[in-house]
Amino acid sequence: MQKYFLKIIITGIFISITQKSFSQSPDVMLQGWNWNYPYFYTGIGNQIDFLAAEGENLKNAGFTYIWLPPLAKSISGYTSMGYNVRDYYDIGDYGPARWGDREGFENIKSVYNSLEINMVADMIFNHRDGGNWEDNSAVEGWIENMNYTKITAGDQPFPSDRFQCYLPLGGSSGNGAGTYYFKIHSASQHSNFYDKPYQIIFFTNTVAADYVTAPTDEIEPNGGADCGETNNTITLGKRKDATIDNGGCGTDEFALTITTANFDADGDTLWIKMFNTGSGGLGDMSDHFIYGLWSGALGADIQDQIKYQTATDFTNLPSGKGAMNYLNFKPNGNPTQLAGDLDAFYFYYDIDQAITNTQDVLYDYTKYLWTDEDIRGFRLDAVKHFPGWFTGNLLDYLHDNEINPEIVVGENYDYTPSVLKGWIDDVQYNMDADTKENINVRVFDFALRNNLEQACDGFGYDVRNVFNGGIVDGAGGSGFNVVTFVNNHDFRDGDQPCSNNPELAYAYLITNNKLGIPCVYFSDYYEPLNLRYKINGLIEAHTRYIYGATFVDYLSRFSSPYYANYISGAANTSLIYQLSYTESGREVVVAINFSGSTLKVDQTINTANIFTGDTLTDIFAVTPYDFITVQDDNQIYLEVPARSFAVFVEGDLGDEVIDISTPLAIQSSPIKEFTVYPNPANDILYFNIDVSSEKMIIEISDAEGKIVLREKQDTSDQFINIKSLPAGIYFLKMNSEDTVWVSTFIKE
Repeated sequence: MQKYFLKIIITGIFISITQKSFSQSPDVMLQGWNWNYPYFYTGIGNQIDFLAAEGENLKNAGFTYIWLPPLAKSISGYTSMGYNVRDYYDIGDYGPARWGDREGFENIKSVYNSLEINMVADMIFNHRDGGNWEDNSAVEGWIENMNYTKITAGDQPFPSDRFQCYLPLGGSSGNGAGTYYFKIHSASQHSNFYDKPYQIIFFTNTVAADYVTAPTDEIEPNGGADCGETNNTITLGKRKDATIDNGGCGTDEFALTITTANFDADGDTLWIKMFNTGSGGLGDMSDHFIYGLWSGALGADIQDQIKYQTATDFTNLPSGKGAMNYLNFKPNGNPTQLAGDLDAFYFYYDIDQAITNTQDVLYDYTKYLWTDEDIRGFRLDAVKHFPGWFTGNLLDYLHDNEINPEIVVGENYDYTPSVLKGWIDDVQYNMDADTKENINVRVFDFALRNNLEQACDGFGYDVRNVFNGGIVDGAGGSGFNVVTFVNNHDFRDGDQPCSNNPELAYAYLITNNKLGIPCVYFSDYYEPLNLRYKINGLIEAHTRYIYGATFVDYLSRFSSPYYANYISGAANTSLIYQLSYTESGREVVVAINFSGSTLKVDQTINTANIFTGDTLTDIFAVTPYDFITVQDDNQIYLEVPARSFAVFVEGDLGDEVIDISTPLAIQSSPIKEFTVYPNPANDILYFNIDVSSEKMIIEISDAEGKIVLREKQDTSDQFINIKSLPAGIYFLKMNSEDTVWVSTFIKE
């Protein structure tokens, strides 16, 4: 009794010294979705319905936060993961999103509020997509005024896939039937942009664009009259592939003949799209533009009649809220180069947070999620792409409105600990003192995640690097400002995920409360890995025995003062550490074995609070011994199976062992995807599926999630009449008695 009384006194002293270094919270977050998550779960519903149904299980497991899929409706509806956000205030109100609909969201709000699980919203402040097309004089100026000096100074072209041009036809425009000669070249004539492939197409409101017929290739030389060369003819509605020429006069000229049958004489529009087709993303964009437009009928250059448009008009959305226009996006007259992390057009249309109206829209939206939708935390997407002062000012605004979210975490995709901590420092520098006292801004620890992934997957990697990695141990940061993770939706291809025994990484993050709040990934917790039983056990062990620890000693670190005798295994494949001053009053030793053979080691431990003859229980019962004893040389003997972990808790706790040996059953199976044909289709859509029931419900939704067709059909009729549907992209869902089938198709 005397020993435990002494430890409680010491704990109180130690916490007062280190409370700004350790995250005392038992909080754990679940990323409640994965990339390309199913449209539907058999017997349950959409993703949001699945999460609601799992609410009580998650509460019992110890999760305190649930990171929801992006909620605001995207232009792509069902087919989108939600990051191309369109209508901030459309939370499934105007047709379902991929995650579900308003009814489902109201249900999960009710369930999670009753369970005291905090819902975390995914906030996309960097970019926006899916507005209506509008004239954009700022983009026109950026494109047409580009020059060699600007490119040399670092300015970059406006991405060709995010604007279109037009020329008025008919009506009072003065432009009618005849041949038009479009002259295209690089505005800067910089070598960066020569030989960049692009595609061009002209169409009217009368003659639609044909994206099905294969494009034709330009024929060189085609510099036209300005170069003393011939040109290429191009057909209205058809595509042509070309390149910005390197050599000669660097010009492509296309002759387009428009007849009276090609446009409405009372008023029409010639639409012009030129978009780069290289595979290098922004690196393959070029600064080509139409520098001359000769009208054969008028005998004049009418290039000044060409107007530029961007899809940045968000003033007429279903919700009627969150209005923006082109002045809220770059370029708009504010200083920018459309380059670098802060200004490059990596995603859709880049929002300018320096505009007061932009701030108002984003502040109001964030406040709305708290006050109206019961959101209690915010995950900030792509924070390296907008300024830290904006986040600091946003948090000041929230605090001034008596909103103090318990978790605000930024996604800064960078593996350098100092860079990640630097973002925290930048945001905090821009927060008022009273805001900092009430809101801990956090960042995902990509650096530590990188170390852990290599420890799990990299043969020959020295796992002791984990002890030196991450924001806390690698950059002197605080766990109060960190969320740790192993996998997420961005690590989904090839060798990106932590694939080999990611539970070893979770063991480190969940037991080491110095590092921050751990976040568990949906695919690891549920399908396909189904690590719930192990992760639940780790959370339970943390809650019972580790919670409140204010000191961790990395026993197996580089140049460790703690002697170890490795009988099997090695220091470079083992993470062994000791946690002290826990609320339970017990010392805890964790051993994680990344080796393919059993770890057997006599390990010296820190005996400031544990003594010779004291026992530690293998709380997960994964080792050959129920408990181990501290020897008179301050050593304990650890034997941990290959690619496994063990947690040893001070005391004889044989009746408190946590079972992590039995996988938990998956609640339900996702629906089946199937193929329809022909695709694209005109009038009839065929399919071939084997169903046991006689009837099925057919539901077709458009790209925005609006249901456009719903009917009951005999399963013997394996076709659907889609003649009445307008051209576009559609999502098809068919419910039979025991299966839900999904597919997408294009209606021509």
